[in-house]
Amino acid sequence: MAETTTESARAGAERPETAGIVTAALVRAVADALDREDTVTLVALVDPLHAADFAQLLVSLAPHQRRELVIALGPNFDPEVLSEVDEELRDELLEVLEPKALAEAVKELDVEDAAYVLDDLEDAEKREVLAQVPVEDRAQVVDALLFPDDSAGRLMHREFVGLIGAMTVANALSHVRSDQVPDDFTDIYVLDDDGRPTGVVPLNRLLRADPRLTLAEIASSEITMIPAATDRRAFAYLFEHYHLTSAPVTDANGRLVGVIDAGSVVEILQEMHQAEVLALGGVGEGESLAAPIFKTTRLRFSWLFVNLLTAIMASIVIGFFEGSLSKIVALAVLMPIVASMGGNAGTQTLTVVVRALATKELTSANMRRVFNREVLIGLMNGIAFAAIAAAITWGWFRDWQLAGVIALAMIINLLAAALAGILVPLTLNRTGVDPAVSSTVFVTTVTDVVGFFSFLGLATWVMLR
Repeated sequence: MAETTTESARAGAERPETAGIVTAALVRAVADALDREDTVTLVALVDPLHAADFAQLLVSLAPHQRRELVIALGPNFDPEVLSEVDEELRDELLEVLEPKALAEAVKELDVEDAAYVLDDLEDAEKREVLAQVPVEDRAQVVDALLFPDDSAGRLMHREFVGLIGAMTVANALSHVRSDQVPDDFTDIYVLDDDGRPTGVVPLNRLLRADPRLTLAEIASSEITMIPAATDRRAFAYLFEHYHLTSAPVTDANGRLVGVIDAGSVVEILQEMHQAEVLALGGVGEGESLAAPIFKTTRLRFSWLFVNLLTAIMASIVIGFFEGSLSKIVALAVLMPIVASMGGNAGTQTLTVVVRALATKELTSANMRRVFNREVLIGLMNGIAFAAIAAAITWGWFRDWQLAGVIALAMIINLLAAALAGILVPLTLNRTGVDPAVSSTVFVTTVTDVVGFFSFLGLATWVMLR
């Protein structure tokens, strides 16, 4: 991308060598221009940036600088940025942008992105913005808002090519060369008289087909249709499972109303993966680097409080064996090993199971086999690390009884870790709770409690009776 600057920009700020990449030099230059209220320089600095890079720049700035930058840019603000930032930062930007600027954004953004922007506004603001949008664009956005946030109806592209099956290939080729079709499409959907898809013709097949044939004759009847109300997890699974590049979206009557392509699904899968990673770490989806400190503190506090309660449970178990710990100091030295190994093993099993549930690899048909597999892995690892821990304990303390106790406790806790790692997410999933969000704290509690109880209990029974 060519770099465009003004004399003022050259004099007032140092430009990074590569336009489009957010560097520390660019962030400093923007901050300096904001301090000087130099709008000309600001426009020159951010104009070469892609919307995704602009979004990264906003995250790199302080909250007050973000607001000042958007206000200073005014009509030069790129509406595409609103589709590149997370919900937290988008809400912050919407508070600054005027209704006229939002109306321009709605006109320029894809329908699905425009719907998400409007969805974050109050009803009065939403009406004010929509009143400034052309009727055709307004109708499409309002239609998108009728569907749930994560449904196919909200996320689909509303521009597609649908033709009747009786049309010849020659006529279809003339049609797709006209300005009546979207700029980008890969498939032509064959429709019946009621607008229901009956087949699909990939564009490359159309180009190679005999011009005298009809679309119905060259269409493939193998077509995966997605009802508009389908949740994004469900249709993302269909794309991944059947290796789809696009799929038609149908309304309640089976009529074609939109198309979902693989590019959109890739973005959805990335978002889902990021959400799972955050959830497994006890961090909510609403948290980001742009989120306010107090909101982030509140989001993290809830799970940290749950962890505190579970830690107290583990401490209570330790308290039962206070006498044993006072007599054999080595127990206090070694007991974290058993609990820590159990926690890590449980997290490994948990991660595999949660991922298998999300991708529908784990079903009622193979649940018993997966259960037996994870238990066997837990047992084998338990035996292996029991031998290692026993050898280290004997070499450290020269006590065969203590070595035997930690070996047996290791086997017990790694078995418990395997059981918890698979049973906890399965139970939560069956009760309708997202296992990625809640499983970790329960699995850690099980491995801590079982680890401490088995090690200290065995030590008390074997060494102090």
